[in-house]
Amino acid sequence: MRAVALLGPYARDQHLRRFELPSVNIFSGNELDPTDTPDAVLIFGGDGTIHRHLGVLSSKQVPTLIVPIGSANDFAQSIGLPDVPQSQSAWRRFCATGDNIRSIDLGTIQPLDEASAHETSASSRESGDPTAKTAIADDESDPWRNESLETLHFVPDGPRRDLPKMGGRIMQSQMRRLSAAERAVSRTTFFCCIAGTGLDAAVNRRTLQQSHWLRGHGGYVVALVQTLGSFMPPRIRVEVESEGSWTTRIAENGFLIAAGNGPQYGHGMRLTRRARMDDGLLDVCFVRTLSKLRLLRLFRVVYRGAHIGMKEVEYLQASRLRISTDRPMEIFADGEYVCQTPVEVGVRPNGLRVIVGG
Repeated sequence: MRAVALLGPYARDQHLRRFELPSVNIFSGNELDPTDTPDAVLIFGGDGTIHRHLGVLSSKQVPTLIVPIGSANDFAQSIGLPDVPQSQSAWRRFCATGDNIRSIDLGTIQPLDEASAHETSASSRESGDPTAKTAIADDESDPWRNESLETLHFVPDGPRRDLPKMGGRIMQSQMRRLSAAERAVSRTTFFCCIAGTGLDAAVNRRTLQQSHWLRGHGGYVVALVQTLGSFMPPRIRVEVESEGSWTTRIAENGFLIAAGNGPQYGHGMRLTRRARMDDGLLDVCFVRTLSKLRLLRLFRVVYRGAHIGMKEVEYLQASRLRISTDRPMEIFADGEYVCQTPVEVGVRPNGLRVIVGG
């Protein structure tokens, strides 16, 4: 077996040595070569390190083991690997039997502007959900070499050669769809835990300036207190897609809006605690405007997920939504900056294959 170890900023040689086994060759680095498809990938790091590799891992569908040694390890906890010994046990089982692989969803984020929003809507009417049907394998080299446009029909799962010859107008339509698919892939950012904007994003921005130790020992709460005094809740608009049409579900001032692929982030804050990673849906949590003192009390119960059902909180599920704000706001996902609003957030079903414990 040949495996690649992707090392986060806090990975050390002793971490890697604990996963060396007979007949397993582990090669370490900071990136996965786009031309390489190993038998397995080990990620030594936290949520941020995982986040940076999701695009290539989703494309290649390589079984991936998480070794939680980052400043935030919520994704590893969500899939049942809360510590390094648990990851070691899962790795040994995988190397022995290969029967502990689970396919989970990933969240997707695409930035929107007026032109791209119109284009995305038109594309969705013509060909369905662009986030779910536009995967293009990175390891295919000139897949249609020596073929003619007249002989190929570009469909979501690859070229078709068994269909009648296309006319010129159909060819142009197919090429537009292929071009739109390529643009969608290049603009998509994947996330594994929770993405959102508002107060949470502002707090995430401040935590990036903290030391590794502080981030792992209550840094989020410190940053929250520092940020809350000057934060002005934006007006947030959330549109949800259903059967090809968009419906406005939220249009009011609020402290934050978050879409969860998994139940928790920020060292155990269960903001979207009902989220499942294999149901093809995002759990959406919106916190309305309320007094800042009450907001601090609300954050205390978020660690238990007890905020769901409170009058200040709206909670819903969607497979695809658009988020816009009255002023540009930063979007963070898995604790990492992605882009600014407006955005479209969706789901890539079975986007990642993870190695899990017993």
